Amino acid sequence: MIKKLCNALMACVAMVIVTFSLLIAQANPTFLQSNLLSKRLFAYSLLNNFSNVIIGVLLILIGYQIKGNIKLIKKYVYIYVVNLLIFIGLFLWTRSFTIQNLYDAVLPITRNTYPIVLGAISALLIKDKLKNWFKKYRFPVILSGYAIVFALPSIFNKDIFGIGNGNNAITAFLLVTLGIVFSNVEVDKLHIDKKVITLMSISVMLNITLALSMPFISWRIRGDFSTAYRFNVLTSISVVAMSIVIFTVGQKLKTNIKISEYIGLLLLLVYSNNFIIEKIVNGSISLKVLLFKSCIVSIIVVVLGWLLSKIDKRNLTLEERLLLNDDKSINLWGRNLISYIITNVKKYRFNIMNIIFLYILAYVSFILMSPDFSAPHLGKDHTNIFFYTFFVRQHMLILNTMLFYLLYRFIYGIIGRFWISIILNYAVIAVAIVADAIKIHYRTEPILPAEVTMVSAYGDILSMVPQFILWITAIIIVILIGIIIYCERKLPQNKVKWRFRILGIVFAVLVYSSSTRINHEGSIVGDFLNSYGNLPTFENQEQGAQQNGALQQFLNNIDVTIMKKETDYSKKKVDKLARKYSKLANEINVTRDNNLSTQTIIFNLSESLANPNRLKEVELSHNPLSYIDSVKGNTTSGLMISSGLGGWDC
Repeated sequence: MIKKLCNALMACVAMVIVTFSLLIAQANPTFLQSNLLSKRLFAYSLLNNFSNVIIGVLLILIGYQIKGNIKLIKKYVYIYVVNLLIFIGLFLWTRSFTIQNLYDAVLPITRNTYPIVLGAISALLIKDKLKNWFKKYRFPVILSGYAIVFALPSIFNKDIFGIGNGNNAITAFLLVTLGIVFSNVEVDKLHIDKKVITLMSISVMLNITLALSMPFISWRIRGDFSTAYRFNVLTSISVVAMSIVIFTVGQKLKTNIKISEYIGLLLLLVYSNNFIIEKIVNGSISLKVLLFKSCIVSIIVVVLGWLLSKIDKRNLTLEERLLLNDDKSINLWGRNLISYIITNVKKYRFNIMNIIFLYILAYVSFILMSPDFSAPHLGKDHTNIFFYTFFVRQHMLILNTMLFYLLYRFIYGIIGRFWISIILNYAVIAVAIVADAIKIHYRTEPILPAEVTMVSAYGDILSMVPQFILWITAIIIVILIGIIIYCERKLPQNKVKWRFRILGIVFAVLVYSSSTRINHEGSIVGDFLNSYGNLPTFENQEQGAQQNGALQQFLNNIDVTIMKKETDYSKKKVDKLARKYSKLANEINVTRDNNLSTQTIIFNLSESLANPNRLKEVELSHNPLSYIDSVKGNTTSGLMISSGLGGWDC
């Protein structure tokens, strides 16, 4: 029991050291920024070195202890989900991220987000094959090969093997395979003579000496610390050698440190994911605060690792979905997975086609917001809206596609028929896009929420539409009805269960209703969209529609706070101000000459005229616009919506 507690304590201390080193590097305190030697600088160099040694030992232990089988893919999926949850949690804490951070969380392999985790699992997936292959060679020969791979870049400071600073899949793969090499021999029974002990002692002393002396050497030779941490990387031969020594000594002493699979992988996730470290620091530079955060992170890693191990043992659904079986090889699993994907693509081909078509509609909704097809800010001489939308605003294009899809889910949840829902959804979207394009052409602004709510004006608007357009619309409606009938009969789709339909309705309502909080300071949806890349551009609605898409710009305009109401605002205070300045005006007017050359004249433009009678919360003693009302009663009159300042004629 005491031995287990000691092992657990050693593991926790190791995690704190690794995390603390990463947080200090990210925080970049003053002693790291200045070109002055200090005790803290040397202490950090040693801490940084030891943290890399710990990661090296961990990777070797992973290769040595963890059984290699196809089910490790499930563990990677769990790590992927945990990383997404961590991303969400850190966003809710800091209320900020970049679109690159989001891409990193969603596409970790293509974005190389946590490569060490990928490299470690990749090596374990082929552990049995590697073990058999390594058995063909003598143990000293294999170690010599590793020594060459890590020694040459360390000595000549040239990355000839492409292993960089160690935060990559290749380094993780190499160190895990080194652990697999050790698993082929009984480490605790290895003969270690005086020469080996001397060599191991020299390796440890050399690593510590380099960690402590390199800051001084760099400062003396270069005048800065550009090479101060040259040997404090996972690919340094001194770090790898010390990792091997610690691992070997631990096995010889039979410490029996058992690394939990998930705790080890989660520590590697923290080590290799810069976003996590950046958000944990969150502006802190106090070493005490960073140490406290390191302890908290270590506790969270242990708890999450324990929870994941429990879930992994009980939940077998994911294994079935991923076709994971201990008896399968990676090649056979790959072929089965491809066959499974192809089968499901064929089965859900119309759903996939629906999403593709919605993506095309979303793309069109960007393109038609620019009458001359120029990109916002840039103009046609530099690029056009086609390239700008696809390459610069791809994330907003995806967001609009998701919003269109949620609209489909809402309609499908109510109607319950696939073809009616998608065609009705296409029709609604197409009409909205065309209407936006027409308004952009004539008024250089998209349709606003206030216009949609003016139901009483729909009749007048339809009366202005040419007769032939109405006939064309009627013909299109008849054609669409025919298509729906044909598809429902010839290509019937399985109905979705009622609970999924209700879930689609609820989710769509929640997402669309959240638009009422977009422009509220401190709201989650507002902070998310600001970080995501939403650019409302209220002063230029046309540009806003080109940058965000017609639908998202419409949602941006649903709840706009024109003027913030002060907390101490009241009728009593306004009356007090009115009395104050009325009294002051009366005092000034006693001695004022009626000379225009010495007075300030304020003109009100007619377009800035507001009718106070339309303000329900204002009580007037008399009608100040009685004459204007009488003129309006004898001529054409009405209201005009203008989202800009004035009517654009001044």
